[in-house]
Amino acid sequence: MKDRLTKALLLLSLAAGVVASGMSIVLFQLGLGIAALASAVLGSLCLGIIARRYLLWVEEIKTKAASSETAERFRAEQAETHVQELEHYVAELERSSAALRESRERFKHAAYHDGLTGLANRDQIIDLLAPMIELTGAADEYRFAVLFLDLDRFKTVNDSLGHGVGDLLIVEVAKRLQNVIGDRGTVGRLSGDEFVILVSRVLDQSETILIAEQIGEEFASAFNLEGRQLFTSASIGITMGSARYSRADEILRDADIAMYYAKETGKSYVIFDQIMHARAVTLLELETDLRLALERNEFELFYQPLVNLDDCALIGFEALVRWNHPSRGLVTPGEFIQVAETTGLIIPMTYVLLRSACEQLAKWRASGLCDPRFVISVNLSASHLGQKGILDHLRSIIFETGIDPENLKLEITESAVMENAETSIAVFRKIKELGIQISIDDFGTGYSSLSYLHRFPIDTLKIDRSFVGTMEDGSENGEIVRTVIALAKALKLSVIAEGIESIHQFHQLRILGCEYGQGFLFSRAIPAIEASKMLEDKGRWSNILPPNDYGVVARNLEYTQLRIQ
Repeated sequence: MKDRLTKALLLLSLAAGVVASGMSIVLFQLGLGIAALASAVLGSLCLGIIARRYLLWVEEIKTKAASSETAERFRAEQAETHVQELEHYVAELERSSAALRESRERFKHAAYHDGLTGLANRDQIIDLLAPMIELTGAADEYRFAVLFLDLDRFKTVNDSLGHGVGDLLIVEVAKRLQNVIGDRGTVGRLSGDEFVILVSRVLDQSETILIAEQIGEEFASAFNLEGRQLFTSASIGITMGSARYSRADEILRDADIAMYYAKETGKSYVIFDQIMHARAVTLLELETDLRLALERNEFELFYQPLVNLDDCALIGFEALVRWNHPSRGLVTPGEFIQVAETTGLIIPMTYVLLRSACEQLAKWRASGLCDPRFVISVNLSASHLGQKGILDHLRSIIFETGIDPENLKLEITESAVMENAETSIAVFRKIKELGIQISIDDFGTGYSSLSYLHRFPIDTLKIDRSFVGTMEDGSENGEIVRTVIALAKALKLSVIAEGIESIHQFHQLRILGCEYGQGFLFSRAIPAIEASKMLEDKGRWSNILPPNDYGVVARNLEYTQLRIQ
């Protein structure tokens, strides 16, 4: 609007100037000089206005042009900035996408691989098994195999050398397994020292057995770890793929069952069969029943007499557990103790039985049926040696039942003690500080060495029944019994012979200087009521003593004096 008004004024000024100039010429010609002069002046003013307006217009145009150019340049710069920002954003987006892809790949790898060995983990193994199972169901000629492997005595490596060395061993085991399998299948690590091997195509069972034997050969040489040589072996369970499997976890379960059977039987490998599965189901039911039995207090202690072989006096009882099963009746420990050990139920079970035995001893003492030196022996599991609360439990039981701690003897098998000898020594010393006696059970069947045995703070060695039972057949077991008795004398320990069943064994042991014994010759394990009656009959076995047996008495007296020195 302003531009149009300016142009109109300029045109009017120009027209006025032109008219004024023309009039001045006409007036001058007519002799009107003053009027002509006025017209000329008026014309000049109009032309001046015109010139000024023109200059202002031109200046305004230049200003607008400059402003327009500045605005255009600003917009160009802004556009360039936006382009650069967009390029930077695109580059960052691409970098983020690459990082996301890389992160996704890392997560995917972590989700399907073991972090320590880089082998396939359980999830990947299950994913790989699924199509194998489908192929087996669809094609009769397709066969595959699963080998479930567990290292033997790996816990001993961790406990004695540390978890760092244990991890190094796991890594080296993984490498050797991969060397054996190569491109024939996949090696995976499930957890701890458990590995699984999938062989995608096998002709028959014999080919799988050959692989298991190759693994055994690979493990025959030592593992070199941090300058230390270690040997280990493996128990392998084998399951052949067949149409009866519909899920991956089923075939892994059966291979695991076969592996445990191999470990129990001491075989390097075992092929799964349905009998093993039935046995596993039975064990699972037994475990469930055991947990309920502990809650319902279905366990009962039976007592087997401990007899002084010199005069056949009753000097104590060994408390042995029985299970009053609601449907199976009285169940002996051989049928359930191993399951209790495996599941960890042995720990709470033992504390319950230990308290019960101490309470029974306190009742016998209170009723005057036994003298102050009467002993009650209770079996202790190796699992207890690793329990931090064992001393507190023992201290509490002794205090609450009111027995003298010297009247309690804890028995633990030799093999259990030697699983971790240093730990056993440390725990035994603390138990001895409470005043409790300790006995090594089944001596001669484990892995003891004299370098450890003399360090154990123990009171008694118990000769295993397998040696006592064969003393009469003239085998070397008689010499083993003689050696154990001599060893006990040298270490100033008492000695108990288990499994005495005949008069002849009784006399042989007395001649050898064995102090105490137990076995069916004297009595089977009996309920507490019958044990109380036995306490009332002090001389019930005196009839088996030979007359005028002064030699044995003298030898036992010499042995007793040796222990006192």
